[in-house]
Amino acid sequence: MKKNLFVKVVLSSLVLLLAVGCGKQEDNKKDDAAQSNAEKQQVIRVGTSASYNPWAFQEDDKLKGFEIDVWNEIAKREDYKLEFKLGQFSGLVGMLDAGEIDTVAHQMSITPEREEKYYLSAPYAYSYYDLFVKDDSSYKTLEDLKGKKVGCWLGGNGEKTCREINDKYHMNWDIVTYDGVPMEEELKMGRVDAIWQGEIKTLAVMKKNKLPIRQINQKLVYEVNAYPFRKDDAGKEMSEKVSKAIDEMRKDGTLSKLSEKWFDVDITKKEQ
Repeated sequence: MKKNLFVKVVLSSLVLLLAVGCGKQEDNKKDDAAQSNAEKQQVIRVGTSASYNPWAFQEDDKLKGFEIDVWNEIAKREDYKLEFKLGQFSGLVGMLDAGEIDTVAHQMSITPEREEKYYLSAPYAYSYYDLFVKDDSSYKTLEDLKGKKVGCWLGGNGEKTCREINDKYHMNWDIVTYDGVPMEEELKMGRVDAIWQGEIKTLAVMKKNKLPIRQINQKLVYEVNAYPFRKDDAGKEMSEKVSKAIDEMRKDGTLSKLSEKWFDVDITKKEQ
């Protein structure tokens, strides 16, 4: 009887050990498969300044914003492994040209110069640039701002169009450029008389922070945003895959939902 009991215990132990061993083998296979898939994932390095709330910004050491959510969704759909790299806005294009990043996520406008130099993704957002002033100022029209101090973002389409308007309308502006500094706060403190910036971005910050500033409503520049990639084989492939993801996100409503989340309006559809 004791012998039979001993044999049963030994057999039970062997079965248990075999089960544990098989379980470990299965776990190891799953881990190996996951590691293999991760190694196969294409890495895409996305540059952003993370100081352009609500498009892309840092909060509690975490990247947030419309651009970040859009890229997380693109990565999920195209099986990319994302690496966000931070830099001042004025330096992001240089990082792209130097091969330090693969694209820029910072409300980049489509311009003839950029179309010539880069592969551009399908558009993902549309908005106006406009002038904003303090609530209690007497400025109501473009003409009222002649000879005044106007702030704009250093580099990119913001500075370019600001200077073009200055020349075209003979505004004689004292143009002050910023990079990484919230211009809305500069305007609030009276360091400039007006700021020239994307309408949607400024309105979102005004609402969130309850700032005493208002829009002139001249809307002299309409911009279309897309992601730039270097003009090489890798850049062409990435631009095509990203464009495909953006088109799918537009069709299934994901882009619109992300826009409503961050801006309370849908900026993903072109104005008719």
